[in-house]
Amino acid sequence: MSLPALDVIDVTKRYANGVVALQHVSLAVAQGETLVLIGESGSGKTTLLRLFNRMEQPTTGVVRIQGQSVEDMDPITLRRHIGYVQQDGGLLPHWTVQHNIGLVPTLLRWPADHIFQRTSTLLELVNLSPSIYAGRYPAELSGGERQRVAFARALAADPDIVLLDEPFGALDAITRNELQEQFLKIKHTLQKTMVFVTHDLHEAFRLGDRIAILHAGQVRQVDTPQALLEHPADAYVRTLLAYYRREV
Repeated sequence: MSLPALDVIDVTKRYANGVVALQHVSLAVAQGETLVLIGESGSGKTTLLRLFNRMEQPTTGVVRIQGQSVEDMDPITLRRHIGYVQQDGGLLPHWTVQHNIGLVPTLLRWPADHIFQRTSTLLELVNLSPSIYAGRYPAELSGGERQRVAFARALAADPDIVLLDEPFGALDAITRNELQEQFLKIKHTLQKTMVFVTHDLHEAFRLGDRIAILHAGQVRQVDTPQALLEHPADAYVRTLLAYYRREV
């Protein structure tokens, strides 16, 4: 049996102010799987996501990537080998689209012609013409275009793992639907291991191979969308899924 791409073992995260964001959480993400983390605000989903690239540190427990504890990895090196997309894109405003996408390959000292080729390939992948968009700045892009560029930047160094923290959360419904479609195409094309945070049940069911439902810092259930609907683990999961059933 192959090692999971990512796993956490009995992780608790307690902040200095006494807030407990995660309580004894354990889960694993398979190679090539898209796991969606869903829950209410304050449920711990973003904290859990950020454990994988050491932007958060567990108070107790173990976080591993391909069987190796992240505590044994240099955080800067780790982050350069994991794609990361945040809600607002996080693009550098004074850099062009091309330079934003090429950020990590530049830090990894890729040859300039390789970076240029990779940037063009990724812009095509996210349906942005390089001849039109490569020289633009973030302020010249729509919200959806910025998120496409952010996703391309996350893929630039060809990481095995991509973390996405509510990447479509601030977009209008039409743009969000378009980017979900684009995400699914890229997901099936590239077969990356991805962890995707959302508060939207429909988005979770549409994009996830499996869904982890969090509540008050605990994982209540991890399962496929179909299994969640057929076999909810407890009253909280049943209540949450009732909203989904009413709206589909």
